[in-house]
Amino acid sequence: MSDLSHPQINVADWSTVQPHVDALLAAPLDEAAVDGWLRQWNALAETLAEAEAQIYRDVTENTADAAAEQRFKHFVSEIEPQSQIAEQALKQRLLAVEGYQPGEDTALLLRRFRSEAELFRAENVPLESELALLGNQYNKIVGGMTVEWQGEELTLPQANSRLQEPDRAAREAIWRKIMQRYLAARPAIDELYLKMLPLRRQSAANADFENYRALRWQQLARFDYTPDDAFTFHDAIEHEVVPLATKLYRKLAGRLGVAELRPWDSEADPYGQPLRPFSAAAELEAGGQRIFHQVDPVLAGYFSAMHDGFLDLATRPHKAPGAYCNVFPVSAKPYIFMSAVGTHNDVTTLLHEGGHAFHFMESLRQPLLWNQNAPMEFCEVASMSMELLSAPYLAAARGGFYSEAEARRAYADQLRKIVLFLPYMAVVDRFQHWVYTEAPAEVTPADLDGVWAGLWDRYLPGIDYRDLQAEKESGWQRKGHIFEAPFYYIEYGLAQLGALQVWRNALADQRQAVADYRAALALGYTRSLPELFAAAGARFAFDRQTVGELMALVSEQLALLEA
Repeated sequence: MSDLSHPQINVADWSTVQPHVDALLAAPLDEAAVDGWLRQWNALAETLAEAEAQIYRDVTENTADAAAEQRFKHFVSEIEPQSQIAEQALKQRLLAVEGYQPGEDTALLLRRFRSEAELFRAENVPLESELALLGNQYNKIVGGMTVEWQGEELTLPQANSRLQEPDRAAREAIWRKIMQRYLAARPAIDELYLKMLPLRRQSAANADFENYRALRWQQLARFDYTPDDAFTFHDAIEHEVVPLATKLYRKLAGRLGVAELRPWDSEADPYGQPLRPFSAAAELEAGGQRIFHQVDPVLAGYFSAMHDGFLDLATRPHKAPGAYCNVFPVSAKPYIFMSAVGTHNDVTTLLHEGGHAFHFMESLRQPLLWNQNAPMEFCEVASMSMELLSAPYLAAARGGFYSEAEARRAYADQLRKIVLFLPYMAVVDRFQHWVYTEAPAEVTPADLDGVWAGLWDRYLPGIDYRDLQAEKESGWQRKGHIFEAPFYYIEYGLAQLGALQVWRNALADQRQAVADYRAALALGYTRSLPELFAAAGARFAFDRQTVGELMALVSEQLALLEA
Protein backbone atom coordinates (compact mmCIF):
# COMPACT_ATOMS: atom_id res chain seq x y z
CA MET A 1 0.00 0.00 0.00
CA SER A 2 1.07 3.53 -0.67
CA ASP A 3 1.73 6.03 2.07
CA LEU A 4 -1.55 7.85 2.67
CA SER A 5 -0.28 10.49 5.08
CA HIS A 6 -0.84 13.08 2.35
CA PRO A 7 -2.78 11.22 -0.34
CA GLN A 8 -3.17 13.05 -3.63
CA ILE A 9 -6.90 12.55 -3.95
CA ASN A 10 -9.80 14.77 -4.92
CA VAL A 11 -12.38 14.40 -2.17
CA ALA A 12 -15.09 15.70 -4.50
CA ASP A 13 -14.49 12.67 -6.73
CA TRP A 14 -14.97 9.32 -5.01
CA SER A 15 -13.23 7.50 -7.86
CA THR A 16 -9.95 8.98 -6.58
CA VAL A 17 -10.69 7.70 -3.04
CA GLN A 18 -11.93 4.20 -3.79
CA PRO A 19 -8.52 2.82 -4.88
CA HIS A 20 -7.15 3.59 -1.40
CA VAL A 21 -10.11 1.80 0.18
CA ASP A 22 -9.63 -1.16 -2.16
CA ALA A 23 -5.95 -1.33 -1.24
CA LEU A 24 -6.84 -1.49 2.45
CA LEU A 25 -9.43 -4.19 1.85
CA ALA A 26 -7.02 -6.25 -0.25
CA ALA A 27 -3.98 -5.96 2.01
CA PRO A 28 -2.97 -9.03 4.06
CA LEU A 29 -4.33 -8.56 7.55
CA ASP A 30 -3.53 -10.69 10.54
CA GLU A 31 -2.92 -10.00 14.21
CA ALA A 32 0.63 -8.77 13.61
CA ALA A 33 -0.39 -6.44 10.78
CA VAL A 34 -3.29 -4.68 12.51
CA ASP A 35 -1.37 -1.70 13.90
CA GLY A 36 0.24 -0.79 10.58
CA TRP A 37 -3.03 -1.34 8.71
CA LEU A 38 -4.85 0.95 11.15
CA ARG A 39 -2.27 3.67 10.57
CA GLN A 40 -2.87 3.45 6.82
CA TRP A 41 -6.63 3.65 7.25
CA ASN A 42 -6.19 6.49 9.75
CA ALA A 43 -4.32 8.58 7.18
CA LEU A 44 -7.15 8.19 4.69
CA ALA A 45 -9.73 8.99 7.37
CA GLU A 46 -7.83 12.15 8.30
CA THR A 47 -7.85 13.32 4.68
CA LEU A 48 -11.61 12.85 4.38
CA ALA A 49 -12.23 14.47 7.78
CA GLU A 50 -10.15 17.50 6.80
CA ALA A 51 -12.16 17.90 3.61
CA GLU A 52 -15.47 17.56 5.42
CA ALA A 53 -14.41 20.15 8.01
CA GLN A 54 -13.54 22.64 5.26
CA ILE A 55 -16.81 22.06 3.44
CA TYR A 56 -18.83 22.59 6.62
CA ARG A 57 -16.74 25.65 7.45
CA ASP A 58 -17.50 27.18 4.06
CA VAL A 59 -21.25 26.56 4.21
CA THR A 60 -21.61 27.96 7.75
CA GLU A 61 -19.37 30.99 7.25
CA ASN A 62 -21.71 32.17 4.49
CA THR A 63 -25.11 30.50 4.16
CA ALA A 64 -25.74 32.59 1.03
CA ASP A 65 -22.68 31.21 -0.81
CA ALA A 66 -24.27 29.14 -3.58
CA ALA A 67 -21.00 27.46 -4.57
CA ALA A 68 -20.28 26.43 -0.98
CA GLU A 69 -23.80 25.08 -0.63
CA GLN A 70 -23.35 23.05 -3.81
CA ARG A 71 -20.09 21.57 -2.50
CA PHE A 72 -21.85 20.72 0.75
CA LYS A 73 -24.78 19.09 -1.02
CA HIS A 74 -22.43 17.10 -3.27
CA PHE A 75 -20.38 15.89 -0.32
CA VAL A 76 -23.44 14.94 1.72
CA SER A 77 -25.33 13.24 -1.09
CA GLU A 78 -22.48 11.70 -3.11
CA ILE A 79 -19.27 11.43 -1.07
CA GLU A 80 -20.51 10.80 2.46
CA PRO A 81 -22.70 7.81 1.47
CA GLN A 82 -19.74 6.18 -0.30
CA SER A 83 -17.57 6.94 2.72
CA GLN A 84 -20.04 5.26 5.08
CA ILE A 85 -20.14 2.14 2.92
CA ALA A 86 -16.35 2.04 2.78
CA GLU A 87 -16.02 2.53 6.53
CA GLN A 88 -18.42 -0.33 7.15
CA ALA A 89 -16.37 -2.65 4.95
CA LEU A 90 -13.13 -1.62 6.66
CA LYS A 91 -14.62 -2.09 10.15
CA GLN A 92 -15.85 -5.55 9.22
CA ARG A 93 -12.40 -6.43 7.86
CA LEU A 94 -10.75 -5.37 11.11
CA LEU A 95 -13.31 -7.06 13.36
CA ALA A 96 -12.86 -10.33 11.47
CA VAL A 97 -9.16 -10.62 12.35
CA GLU A 98 -8.77 -13.76 14.43
CA GLY A 99 -6.73 -13.64 17.61
CA TYR A 100 -6.32 -9.86 17.71
CA GLN A 101 -6.20 -8.66 21.29
CA PRO A 102 -6.48 -4.87 21.46
CA GLY A 103 -4.27 -2.98 23.86
CA GLU A 104 -5.54 -0.57 26.49
CA ASP A 105 -5.52 2.31 24.00
CA THR A 106 -7.51 0.48 21.32
CA ALA A 107 -9.96 -1.62 23.35
CA LEU A 108 -12.61 1.11 23.42
CA LEU A 109 -12.00 1.85 19.75
CA LEU A 110 -12.77 -1.75 18.85
CA ARG A 111 -15.89 -1.62 21.01
CA ARG A 112 -17.11 1.46 19.17
CA PHE A 113 -16.29 -0.03 15.78
CA ARG A 114 -18.20 -3.18 16.69
CA SER A 115 -21.20 -1.16 17.83
CA GLU A 116 -21.13 1.00 14.70
CA ALA A 117 -20.81 -2.01 12.43
CA GLU A 118 -23.85 -3.59 14.08
CA LEU A 119 -25.85 -0.42 13.47
CA PHE A 120 -24.98 0.02 9.82
CA ARG A 121 -27.79 -0.42 7.31
CA ALA A 122 -27.22 0.49 3.68
CA GLU A 123 -30.80 1.70 3.39
CA ASN A 124 -30.10 4.31 6.09
CA VAL A 125 -27.30 5.97 4.16
CA PRO A 126 -29.60 8.02 1.87
CA LEU A 127 -31.81 8.86 4.86
CA GLU A 128 -28.82 10.32 6.71
CA SER A 129 -27.86 12.34 3.65
CA GLU A 130 -31.36 13.75 3.39
CA LEU A 131 -31.38 14.62 7.09
CA ALA A 132 -28.06 16.46 6.74
CA LEU A 133 -29.49 18.52 3.88
CA LEU A 134 -32.59 19.34 5.91
CA GLY A 135 -30.37 20.39 8.82
CA ASN A 136 -28.56 22.77 6.51
CA GLN A 137 -31.93 24.14 5.42
CA TYR A 138 -32.66 25.02 9.06
CA ASN A 139 -29.35 26.91 9.20
CA LYS A 140 -30.30 28.81 6.05
CA ILE A 141 -33.66 29.83 7.47
CA VAL A 142 -32.26 31.05 10.79
CA GLY A 143 -28.95 32.32 9.41
CA GLY A 144 -30.82 34.59 7.01
CA MET A 145 -32.87 36.26 9.76
CA THR A 146 -32.21 39.91 10.53
CA VAL A 147 -33.99 42.53 12.61
CA GLU A 148 -34.54 46.19 11.73
CA TRP A 149 -33.70 48.34 14.73
CA GLN A 150 -33.36 52.11 14.84
CA GLY A 151 -32.54 52.28 11.16
CA GLU A 152 -29.99 49.45 11.31
CA GLU A 153 -30.26 45.88 10.08
CA LEU A 154 -29.04 43.59 12.85
CA THR A 155 -28.10 39.92 12.73
CA LEU A 156 -29.84 37.81 15.37
CA PRO A 157 -26.71 37.71 17.59
CA GLN A 158 -26.53 41.50 17.41
CA ALA A 159 -30.23 41.82 18.21
CA ASN A 160 -29.98 39.38 21.11
CA SER A 161 -27.12 41.39 22.59
CA ARG A 162 -29.54 44.33 22.96
CA LEU A 163 -31.56 42.27 25.45
CA GLN A 164 -28.97 43.19 28.09
CA GLU A 165 -29.77 46.91 27.83
CA PRO A 166 -31.05 48.78 30.92
CA ASP A 167 -34.06 50.32 29.10
CA ARG A 168 -36.88 47.83 29.67
CA ALA A 169 -39.09 49.24 26.93
CA ALA A 170 -36.25 48.90 24.42
CA ARG A 171 -35.60 45.32 25.57
CA GLU A 172 -39.23 44.42 25.11
CA ALA A 173 -39.41 46.05 21.68
CA ILE A 174 -36.38 44.25 20.29
CA TRP A 175 -37.40 40.95 21.92
CA ARG A 176 -40.74 41.18 20.15
CA LYS A 177 -39.02 41.93 16.85
CA ILE A 178 -36.81 38.84 17.25
CA MET A 179 -39.87 36.73 18.04
CA GLN A 180 -41.71 38.15 15.02
CA ARG A 181 -38.90 36.93 12.76
CA TYR A 182 -39.06 33.44 14.25
CA LEU A 183 -42.85 33.31 14.24
CA ALA A 184 -42.94 34.35 10.59
CA ALA A 185 -40.81 31.30 9.83
CA ARG A 186 -42.84 29.05 12.14
CA PRO A 187 -44.77 27.21 9.39
CA ALA A 188 -41.59 26.57 7.40
CA ILE A 189 -39.74 25.26 10.46
CA ASP A 190 -42.72 23.08 11.43
CA GLU A 191 -42.73 21.62 7.93
CA LEU A 192 -38.99 21.02 8.05
CA TYR A 193 -39.12 19.17 11.37
CA LEU A 194 -42.08 17.06 10.31
CA LYS A 195 -40.00 15.95 7.31
CA MET A 196 -37.17 14.94 9.64
CA LEU A 197 -39.22 12.88 12.10
CA PRO A 198 -40.35 10.09 9.74
CA LEU A 199 -36.83 9.80 8.32
CA ARG A 200 -35.41 9.29 11.81
CA ARG A 201 -38.14 6.85 12.76
CA GLN A 202 -37.56 4.89 9.57
CA SER A 203 -33.83 4.72 10.20
CA ALA A 204 -34.56 3.19 13.62
CA ALA A 205 -36.94 0.65 12.12
CA ASN A 206 -34.39 -0.23 9.44
CA ALA A 207 -31.84 -0.99 12.16
CA ASP A 208 -34.35 -3.10 14.13
CA PHE A 209 -34.76 -0.68 17.03
CA GLU A 210 -38.02 -0.08 18.86
CA ASN A 211 -37.64 3.68 18.52
CA TYR A 212 -35.22 6.35 17.38
CA ARG A 213 -34.01 7.05 20.91
CA ALA A 214 -32.67 3.50 21.20
CA LEU A 215 -30.86 3.84 17.88
CA ARG A 216 -29.48 7.24 18.74
CA TRP A 217 -28.26 6.09 22.14
CA GLN A 218 -26.07 3.48 20.47
CA GLN A 219 -24.99 5.84 17.69
CA LEU A 220 -23.73 8.25 20.36
CA ALA A 221 -21.83 5.40 22.06
CA ARG A 222 -23.55 6.03 25.38
CA PHE A 223 -22.11 2.95 27.04
CA ASP A 224 -21.97 4.39 30.56
CA TYR A 225 -25.51 5.64 31.19
CA THR A 226 -29.07 4.85 30.10
CA PRO A 227 -32.27 6.73 29.24
CA ASP A 228 -33.46 6.00 32.78
CA ASP A 229 -30.32 7.73 34.06
CA ALA A 230 -31.30 10.78 32.00
CA PHE A 231 -34.60 10.90 33.89
CA THR A 232 -32.69 10.59 37.16
CA PHE A 233 -30.74 13.69 36.12
CA HIS A 234 -33.94 15.53 35.16
CA ASP A 235 -35.33 14.71 38.60
CA ALA A 236 -32.21 16.02 40.33
CA ILE A 237 -32.45 19.24 38.33
CA GLU A 238 -36.13 19.69 39.17
CA HIS A 239 -35.53 19.29 42.90
CA GLU A 240 -32.03 20.74 43.38
CA VAL A 241 -31.62 23.34 40.63
CA VAL A 242 -35.06 24.72 39.77
CA PRO A 243 -35.58 26.19 43.28
CA LEU A 244 -32.20 27.95 43.10
CA ALA A 245 -32.86 29.15 39.55
CA THR A 246 -36.25 30.52 40.61
CA LYS A 247 -34.57 32.32 43.50
CA LEU A 248 -32.04 33.86 41.10
CA TYR A 249 -34.81 35.01 38.78
CA ARG A 250 -36.62 36.64 41.73
CA LYS A 251 -33.39 38.34 42.74
CA LEU A 252 -32.93 39.63 39.19
CA ALA A 253 -36.48 40.96 39.17
CA GLY A 254 -35.75 42.79 42.42
CA ARG A 255 -32.59 44.34 41.03
CA LEU A 256 -34.47 45.44 37.92
CA GLY A 257 -37.29 46.85 40.04
CA VAL A 258 -40.03 44.80 38.38
CA ALA A 259 -42.76 42.73 39.99
CA GLU A 260 -42.50 39.82 37.55
CA LEU A 261 -39.64 38.78 35.32
CA ARG A 262 -40.77 38.79 31.68
CA PRO A 263 -38.85 37.01 28.90
CA TRP A 264 -37.25 40.26 27.73
CA ASP A 265 -35.89 40.72 31.26
CA SER A 266 -34.18 37.35 31.68
CA GLU A 267 -30.99 38.45 29.91
CA ALA A 268 -30.93 41.96 31.34
CA ASP A 269 -27.85 43.03 33.21
CA PRO A 270 -28.73 43.08 36.93
CA TYR A 271 -26.49 46.11 37.49
CA GLY A 272 -28.10 48.21 34.76
CA GLN A 273 -24.90 48.52 32.77
CA PRO A 274 -24.06 45.59 30.47
CA LEU A 275 -20.42 44.64 30.28
CA ARG A 276 -18.85 45.67 26.98
CA PRO A 277 -15.44 43.98 27.05
CA PHE A 278 -14.47 44.73 23.44
CA SER A 279 -15.66 46.47 20.30
CA ALA A 280 -13.93 44.40 17.61
CA ALA A 281 -13.27 40.69 17.21
CA ALA A 282 -9.52 41.33 17.14
CA GLU A 283 -9.72 42.63 20.72
CA LEU A 284 -11.60 39.50 21.78
CA GLU A 285 -8.92 37.36 20.16
CA ALA A 286 -6.12 39.24 21.90
CA GLY A 287 -7.85 39.13 25.28
CA GLY A 288 -8.50 35.41 24.92
CA GLN A 289 -4.80 34.91 24.22
CA ARG A 290 -3.85 36.74 27.42
CA ILE A 291 -6.31 34.82 29.57
CA PHE A 292 -5.26 31.45 28.17
CA HIS A 293 -1.64 32.33 28.92
CA GLN A 294 -2.57 32.91 32.55
CA VAL A 295 -4.34 29.54 32.73
CA ASP A 296 -1.44 27.68 31.12
CA PRO A 297 1.28 28.84 28.67
CA VAL A 298 1.11 25.60 26.69
CA LEU A 299 -2.61 26.05 26.10
CA ALA A 300 -1.94 29.65 25.06
CA GLY A 301 0.54 28.32 22.51
CA TYR A 302 -2.19 26.17 20.98
CA PHE A 303 -4.45 29.20 20.67
CA SER A 304 -1.68 31.33 19.20
CA ALA A 305 -1.27 28.79 16.40
CA MET A 306 -4.89 29.34 15.42
CA HIS A 307 -4.51 33.05 14.68
CA ASP A 308 -3.52 32.38 11.09
CA GLY A 309 -6.85 31.46 9.52
CA PHE A 310 -8.40 29.15 12.11
CA LEU A 311 -10.56 31.69 13.97
CA ASP A 312 -13.77 33.22 12.61
CA LEU A 313 -15.15 35.23 15.50
CA ALA A 314 -17.11 38.25 14.20
CA THR A 315 -20.82 38.35 13.37
CA ARG A 316 -22.05 39.20 9.85
CA PRO A 317 -25.15 38.65 7.73
CA HIS A 318 -25.76 35.12 6.42
CA LYS A 319 -23.47 33.53 8.95
CA ALA A 320 -24.96 30.33 10.38
CA PRO A 321 -26.29 30.57 13.94
CA GLY A 322 -24.41 29.30 16.95
CA ALA A 323 -20.79 28.57 17.68
CA TYR A 324 -18.62 25.49 17.30
CA CYS A 325 -15.09 24.17 17.29
CA ASN A 326 -14.16 21.82 14.47
CA VAL A 327 -10.87 20.05 13.84
CA PHE A 328 -8.62 19.80 10.81
CA PRO A 329 -6.63 16.62 11.47
CA VAL A 330 -4.23 16.86 8.51
CA SER A 331 -3.40 20.47 9.36
CA ALA A 332 -3.34 19.42 13.04
CA LYS A 333 -5.30 22.53 13.97
CA PRO A 334 -8.67 23.24 15.54
CA TYR A 335 -10.98 25.93 14.16
CA ILE A 336 -13.36 28.17 16.13
CA PHE A 337 -16.55 29.61 14.63
CA MET A 338 -18.75 32.14 16.47
CA SER A 339 -20.55 35.47 16.01
CA ALA A 340 -19.11 37.98 18.46
CA VAL A 341 -20.93 41.27 19.02
CA GLY A 342 -19.01 42.74 21.96
CA THR A 343 -20.68 41.12 24.99
CA HIS A 344 -19.46 39.08 27.93
CA ASN A 345 -21.32 36.12 26.45
CA ASP A 346 -18.84 36.31 23.57
CA VAL A 347 -15.94 36.09 26.00
CA THR A 348 -17.51 33.01 27.58
CA THR A 349 -18.12 31.46 24.16
CA LEU A 350 -14.50 31.95 23.15
CA LEU A 351 -13.27 30.40 26.40
CA HIS A 352 -15.68 27.50 25.90
CA GLU A 353 -14.67 26.80 22.31
CA GLY A 354 -11.05 27.29 23.33
CA GLY A 355 -11.47 24.37 25.71
CA HIS A 356 -12.61 22.21 22.79
CA ALA A 357 -9.61 23.36 20.77
CA PHE A 358 -7.21 22.50 23.59
CA HIS A 359 -8.81 19.08 23.94
CA PHE A 360 -8.02 18.31 20.32
CA MET A 361 -4.46 19.56 20.65
CA GLU A 362 -3.76 17.62 23.84
CA SER A 363 -5.34 14.46 22.42
CA LEU A 364 -3.10 14.63 19.35
CA ARG A 365 -0.78 12.53 21.51
CA GLN A 366 -3.09 9.70 20.47
CA PRO A 367 -1.88 8.66 16.99
CA LEU A 368 -5.26 7.48 15.68
CA LEU A 369 -7.93 10.00 14.68
CA TRP A 370 -10.67 7.92 16.32
CA ASN A 371 -8.86 8.11 19.68
CA GLN A 372 -8.61 11.89 19.68
CA ASN A 373 -11.08 14.09 21.55
CA ALA A 374 -13.38 11.87 23.70
CA PRO A 375 -17.00 10.92 24.36
CA MET A 376 -19.02 14.08 23.84
CA GLU A 377 -19.98 14.21 27.51
CA PHE A 378 -16.30 14.67 28.29
CA CYS A 379 -15.59 16.92 25.31
CA GLU A 380 -17.97 19.35 26.98
CA VAL A 381 -16.13 18.97 30.29
CA ALA A 382 -13.09 20.24 28.39
CA SER A 383 -14.95 23.33 27.20
CA MET A 384 -17.00 24.13 30.30
CA SER A 385 -14.06 23.61 32.63
CA MET A 386 -12.06 26.13 30.61
CA GLU A 387 -14.77 28.75 31.21
CA LEU A 388 -14.36 28.28 34.96
CA LEU A 389 -10.59 27.81 35.00
CA SER A 390 -10.33 31.14 33.16
CA ALA A 391 -12.63 33.01 35.53
CA PRO A 392 -9.86 34.18 37.93
CA TYR A 393 -8.20 36.03 35.03
CA LEU A 394 -11.11 38.10 33.71
CA ALA A 395 -9.74 41.32 35.24
CA ALA A 396 -7.47 43.38 33.00
CA ALA A 397 -4.80 43.35 35.69
CA ARG A 398 -4.58 39.57 35.26
CA GLY A 399 -4.88 39.44 31.49
CA GLY A 400 -8.60 39.90 30.90
CA PHE A 401 -10.95 42.70 29.93
CA TYR A 402 -12.40 44.23 33.09
CA SER A 403 -11.90 46.27 36.20
CA GLU A 404 -11.80 44.24 39.42
CA ALA A 405 -15.45 45.04 40.16
CA GLU A 406 -16.50 44.13 36.62
CA ALA A 407 -14.52 40.90 36.80
CA ARG A 408 -16.42 39.87 39.93
CA ARG A 409 -19.67 40.66 38.14
CA ALA A 410 -18.60 38.56 35.15
CA TYR A 411 -17.55 35.66 37.38
CA ALA A 412 -20.87 35.79 39.23
CA ASP A 413 -22.71 35.98 35.91
CA GLN A 414 -20.95 32.82 34.78
CA LEU A 415 -22.10 30.93 37.88
CA ARG A 416 -25.66 32.20 37.56
CA LYS A 417 -25.80 31.11 33.93
CA ILE A 418 -24.77 27.58 34.91
CA VAL A 419 -27.69 27.37 37.32
CA LEU A 420 -30.16 28.86 34.83
CA PHE A 421 -28.95 26.64 31.99
CA LEU A 422 -29.53 23.28 33.67
CA PRO A 423 -33.35 23.54 33.79
CA TYR A 424 -33.39 24.62 30.15
CA MET A 425 -31.20 21.65 29.28
CA ALA A 426 -33.69 19.37 30.98
CA VAL A 427 -36.51 20.84 28.86
CA VAL A 428 -34.60 20.28 25.60
CA ASP A 429 -33.63 16.73 26.53
CA ARG A 430 -36.96 15.63 27.98
CA PHE A 431 -38.80 17.10 24.97
CA GLN A 432 -36.83 14.83 22.68
CA HIS A 433 -37.46 11.76 24.84
CA TRP A 434 -41.17 12.44 24.33
CA VAL A 435 -40.84 13.11 20.60
CA TYR A 436 -39.04 9.86 19.86
CA THR A 437 -40.70 7.46 22.31
CA GLU A 438 -44.20 8.76 23.12
CA ALA A 439 -45.36 11.13 20.38
CA PRO A 440 -48.05 9.74 18.06
CA ALA A 441 -47.07 8.64 14.56
CA GLU A 442 -49.01 11.57 13.11
CA VAL A 443 -47.67 14.12 15.58
CA THR A 444 -48.72 17.68 14.82
CA PRO A 445 -47.05 21.03 15.43
CA ALA A 446 -49.70 21.67 18.08
CA ASP A 447 -48.64 18.47 19.87
CA LEU A 448 -45.00 19.54 19.82
CA ASP A 449 -45.84 23.01 21.01
CA GLY A 450 -48.01 21.72 23.85
CA VAL A 451 -45.37 19.37 25.24
CA TRP A 452 -42.66 22.02 25.04
CA ALA A 453 -44.85 24.59 26.81
CA GLY A 454 -45.70 22.12 29.58
CA LEU A 455 -42.05 21.30 30.18
CA TRP A 456 -41.16 25.00 30.13
CA ASP A 457 -43.71 25.75 32.84
CA ARG A 458 -42.41 22.84 34.91
CA TYR A 459 -38.69 23.62 34.76
CA LEU A 460 -38.62 27.40 34.25
CA PRO A 461 -41.37 28.80 36.49
CA GLY A 462 -39.43 31.99 37.19
CA ILE A 463 -40.22 33.70 33.86
CA ASP A 464 -43.72 35.10 33.25
CA TYR A 465 -44.97 34.30 29.73
CA ARG A 466 -48.56 35.48 30.18
CA ASP A 467 -50.14 36.56 26.86
CA LEU A 468 -47.10 35.12 25.04
CA GLN A 469 -48.25 31.57 24.42
CA ALA A 470 -47.06 31.43 20.79
CA GLU A 471 -43.61 32.64 21.74
CA LYS A 472 -43.34 30.16 24.61
CA GLU A 473 -44.65 27.06 22.88
CA SER A 474 -42.54 27.56 19.74
CA GLY A 475 -39.31 27.75 21.75
CA TRP A 476 -38.23 24.33 20.52
CA GLN A 477 -37.85 25.84 17.06
CA ARG A 478 -35.10 28.10 18.37
CA LYS A 479 -32.83 25.25 19.50
CA GLY A 480 -30.73 24.10 16.54
CA HIS A 481 -29.60 20.89 18.24
CA ILE A 482 -33.14 19.53 17.96
CA PHE A 483 -32.83 19.79 14.19
CA GLU A 484 -29.17 19.03 13.48
CA ALA A 485 -28.05 16.86 16.41
CA PRO A 486 -31.00 15.01 17.96
CA PHE A 487 -30.50 13.94 21.58
CA TYR A 488 -27.16 15.75 21.70
CA TYR A 489 -27.86 18.11 24.56
CA ILE A 490 -27.79 16.23 27.84
CA GLU A 491 -24.03 16.11 27.27
CA TYR A 492 -23.88 19.78 28.24
CA GLY A 493 -25.64 19.11 31.51
CA LEU A 494 -23.59 16.07 32.46
CA ALA A 495 -20.42 17.88 31.50
CA GLN A 496 -21.40 20.90 33.56
CA LEU A 497 -21.38 18.68 36.64
CA GLY A 498 -17.87 17.55 35.72
CA ALA A 499 -16.74 21.12 35.10
CA LEU A 500 -18.13 22.27 38.44
CA GLN A 501 -16.09 19.56 40.14
CA VAL A 502 -12.94 20.64 38.27
CA TRP A 503 -13.71 24.20 39.41
CA ARG A 504 -14.23 23.01 42.99
CA ASN A 505 -10.74 21.51 42.84
CA ALA A 506 -9.37 24.74 41.37
CA LEU A 507 -10.76 26.77 44.25
CA ALA A 508 -8.43 24.75 46.47
CA ASP A 509 -5.47 24.44 44.05
CA GLN A 510 -5.73 26.06 40.62
CA ARG A 511 -2.38 24.79 39.35
CA GLN A 512 -3.13 21.16 40.23
CA ALA A 513 -6.63 21.36 38.82
CA VAL A 514 -5.25 22.61 35.48
CA ALA A 515 -2.63 19.85 35.46
CA ASP A 516 -5.29 17.18 36.09
CA TYR A 517 -7.48 18.75 33.41
CA ARG A 518 -4.72 18.62 30.82
CA ALA A 519 -3.79 15.05 31.75
CA ALA A 520 -7.39 13.96 31.26
CA LEU A 521 -7.62 15.71 27.87
CA ALA A 522 -4.47 13.94 26.71
CA LEU A 523 -6.14 10.55 27.22
CA GLY A 524 -8.39 11.28 24.28
CA TYR A 525 -10.97 8.57 23.67
CA THR A 526 -8.86 5.76 25.13
CA ARG A 527 -10.73 5.59 28.45
CA SER A 528 -14.35 5.25 29.53
CA LEU A 529 -16.44 8.22 30.58
CA PRO A 530 -16.16 7.51 34.33
CA GLU A 531 -12.40 7.02 33.95
CA LEU A 532 -12.00 10.34 32.13
CA PHE A 533 -14.01 12.17 34.77
CA ALA A 534 -11.82 10.57 37.44
CA ALA A 535 -8.63 11.59 35.64
CA ALA A 536 -9.87 15.20 35.70
CA GLY A 537 -10.53 14.95 39.43
CA ALA A 538 -14.31 14.49 39.15
CA ARG A 539 -16.94 11.79 39.57
CA PHE A 540 -19.41 10.77 36.87
CA ALA A 541 -22.62 11.10 38.88
CA PHE A 542 -25.89 13.00 38.43
CA ASP A 543 -28.10 12.10 41.39
CA ARG A 544 -29.81 14.56 43.74
CA GLN A 545 -27.00 14.46 46.28
CA THR A 546 -24.26 15.23 43.73
CA VAL A 547 -26.28 17.99 42.05
CA GLY A 548 -27.37 19.42 45.40
CA GLU A 549 -23.81 19.63 46.73
CA LEU A 550 -22.65 21.47 43.63
CA MET A 551 -25.57 23.91 43.75
CA ALA A 552 -24.74 24.63 47.38
CA LEU A 553 -21.16 25.44 46.37
CA VAL A 554 -22.35 27.75 43.59
CA SER A 555 -24.67 29.55 46.04
CA GLU A 556 -21.83 29.98 48.49
CA GLN A 557 -19.46 31.40 45.88
CA LEU A 558 -22.14 33.70 44.47
CA ALA A 559 -22.66 35.14 47.92
CA LEU A 560 -18.92 35.87 48.20
CA LEU A 561 -18.71 37.45 44.75
CA GLU A 562 -21.78 39.63 45.29
CA ALA A 563 -20.86 40.70 48.83
